[in-house]
Amino acid sequence: MNFLFAHFRKLLYRHNIRGDDQKLLLRFLLICLFIAILLLVSSCLTWIFEHHGAEGNSIQSFWDGIWWAIVTIATVGYGDKFPVTFPGRLVGIILIIVGYSSLSFFTGMVASLFVENRLKGAKGLKQIKTHNHIVICGWNKTAEFFLKALVEKEVTDLDICIVVNDTPDFFERLESCYPALSLKFVRGESIQEETLKRASVETAAQIIIIADEQLDRSSVDDHSIIVANAVRYLAKKDKITVQLINPENRSLLERNGIQNIIVWDDIGGYILANNVTDTNYLTVICQLAQEKNNHIITQRIPTEFVSKSFGELSDYYYKECGYLLLGLFTKEPELELSSIFTEDNSGIDQFIQYALAKSQKIIREEKNNVRWKPNRDIELQTNDYAILMV
Repeated sequence: MNFLFAHFRKLLYRHNIRGDDQKLLLRFLLICLFIAILLLVSSCLTWIFEHHGAEGNSIQSFWDGIWWAIVTIATVGYGDKFPVTFPGRLVGIILIIVGYSSLSFFTGMVASLFVENRLKGAKGLKQIKTHNHIVICGWNKTAEFFLKALVEKEVTDLDICIVVNDTPDFFERLESCYPALSLKFVRGESIQEETLKRASVETAAQIIIIADEQLDRSSVDDHSIIVANAVRYLAKKDKITVQLINPENRSLLERNGIQNIIVWDDIGGYILANNVTDTNYLTVICQLAQEKNNHIITQRIPTEFVSKSFGELSDYYYKECGYLLLGLFTKEPELELSSIFTEDNSGIDQFIQYALAKSQKIIREEKNNVRWKPNRDIELQTNDYAILMV
């Protein structure tokens, strides 16, 4: 028995089922095992007593005993199989009393599992078990408009996990405001690794770190940077997007390889500057952001177009897909220094490693990865992505 439970625990650990969920599943297994043993013993005893008892009885085989035991414990009472001897009926009485109690406890426990699971989910204490979902760490009006935009653009097939240290009333309000979205909640501090793991950031498609409105404006960016550093050890850097208040803090994230950074004052300033030269610019940009059908996406170029020209790719997208090719986005493969240097290296290797680490920030800042309207004759590379209006 201990051997069986040891293997069952290993199976649960392999599927990341721990804590209270593991205890409930083990309890569920015990009850199922008890009911199975009860059915087996009662059917064997009844078959033995009836088989050697009065002639003409209805329980003539072991499978007749199994059928009678299942019908009896389920309180169905077909009456096609029944014991006629005193020992057989005594077994039936014990089976009815013990089996009915066990079955009632079993159904009650299953119901309590669903209720407890629902309550834990509403309180944000449940382990999120999903993949390719969106994780939002923190909350402010930006996150509110983000959910609103997803509903308007009919992007409702995503699981969205919100990590915030707030009350269950906050979660209930969001669920009632956005019933079309699949919202999940994790209550806790997003700077804690345990909280991030409950949100399954390792398997998330994107992690969006919001400037938390619950904090003072002077410390919001510090909190966001700490959260970003905690997340980058659990998820890939290109999946992390951070909202900052102060543009001067951008370099603190870029040093760690986080490039998806949003500073509203910074972006707003450029939009207003462009609107000075073209008074229709703001209207066009806002319409593009809010439009449901037409939007800009990046897509890896088809392999058959590698080493071909930008013009050929542009004609292909326009004729075959109806897309407008606006430019190219070059995504450089990330080269980790640890893949080049080992721990057992010489002094010169250590110096080169240090110099490369210090220069990475400068290299990233100087390189422009986006090329708008490149020459039609430019040759496409394997790490190029197409910027498309679809």
